[in-house]
Amino acid sequence: MGTRFTLFALFVVSVLAFLDRQLLNILVAPMRADLQISDGQFSLLQGAAFGLTYCLAAFPIAWLSDRVSRKAVIMVSVAVWSIATLLFGMASSLGLLLAARMAVALGEAGLSPAAISILRQSYPVDRQAFAMGALTLSVYVGGGASLAIGGPVLDWLTAHASDPAPGLSWLSELAPWRWLFVACAVLGILGVVLMAFMREPERQPVPKESTSLAAFLAAIRNDRAAILAYLVAFTAIAALVTAATSWTPTLFIREHQWSARQTGAAYGAVYLVCGAIGALGGGKLISDLAARGHRDALIRTVRAAILLLGGATLASCLVPHPLAALAAAGAGMLAVGAVIAAGPYGFQALFPRQFSARAVALYFLVPGTIGTVLGPSSVPLLARLLGAPEGIGVPLALCAMVTTVWAWACLTIFLRFQARRPAP
Repeated sequence: MGTRFTLFALFVVSVLAFLDRQLLNILVAPMRADLQISDGQFSLLQGAAFGLTYCLAAFPIAWLSDRVSRKAVIMVSVAVWSIATLLFGMASSLGLLLAARMAVALGEAGLSPAAISILRQSYPVDRQAFAMGALTLSVYVGGGASLAIGGPVLDWLTAHASDPAPGLSWLSELAPWRWLFVACAVLGILGVVLMAFMREPERQPVPKESTSLAAFLAAIRNDRAAILAYLVAFTAIAALVTAATSWTPTLFIREHQWSARQTGAAYGAVYLVCGAIGALGGGKLISDLAARGHRDALIRTVRAAILLLGGATLASCLVPHPLAALAAAGAGMLAVGAVIAAGPYGFQALFPRQFSARAVALYFLVPGTIGTVLGPSSVPLLARLLGAPEGIGVPLALCAMVTTVWAWACLTIFLRFQARRPAP
């Protein structure tokens, strides 16, 4: 089985990883009601519990991926996050939810570094950005499917839980939102099976000392200014992306009075279609520009995309008509699609190939830890500071303005450092 099956298998496994991430964002109301938790506490499930664990676990697992079978690492990762997702669906308190969410993150932390390392080895340089764009489609297929399907299924489960039809009395044994996580957990079996059939490319032998931690740290020191500018820029981007994707569904539910079913179906479709177009289009644009000799193709593409994302998020928060807000959110998802794959792909390209997995892990450690915690948590924090604890639109708009300026400025600084680097 060749590179196409490799990409397909990694794509499907990544879809499974992203099913529960967006699903959580349409379950704010039923989970808050069931567990008696606040927006601030719920944001810990969206951001800190997952993001911190994911990013802290990514580096040691990536170190392992650079030394042992990446295929085996991914198989174990799928098993761990599937079991943890099941436990999340069974959890009866905030503490147990946080613990299960951290376990989910621990499992999912093993996927991206190993997958990107495999793709970098499987595809030539001029096809890597497109391959990464194709892999990034999984973010929108998984997230979009969970929104578009999860909303209607939640409504159906809610309708039948209190008055189940004959043969469906078992539905009342769990709250409707819990069944959605049980289903996500069961689908993990498919991921393990696909990984079992995937053939991992053989690594080219390199001296042991060239793969050591000391050698990796030396590579960082040699290019520390550019690496720092890159990480700071993508920390802002991660904050904006996670804030927008985490709270936009709630924006439609609270400020436009849409139901969870309407929001899931509409925003899920926008998330899937626009995100997918952005991922494929962004990857192809970067590849085409790089083939024409533009060394800064990735950063210039991301810099334009972040302006689009910031403006679109601002518009979606402030326009009064829900369909106009949805259109703006769709424009924002085009930009999200372009930047999600570009971040880790561009960062690992700053390092020698033997450090691919660890470079991706370092990327997730910094923008992932700070950005994914700062983004979702900043919205309820700003809402409280503004005296409207249930508000979403104005706090999210403020977050968008600050992070857009922050990211654009740091990307511009990085371009200056990149211009001084020797051509590969």
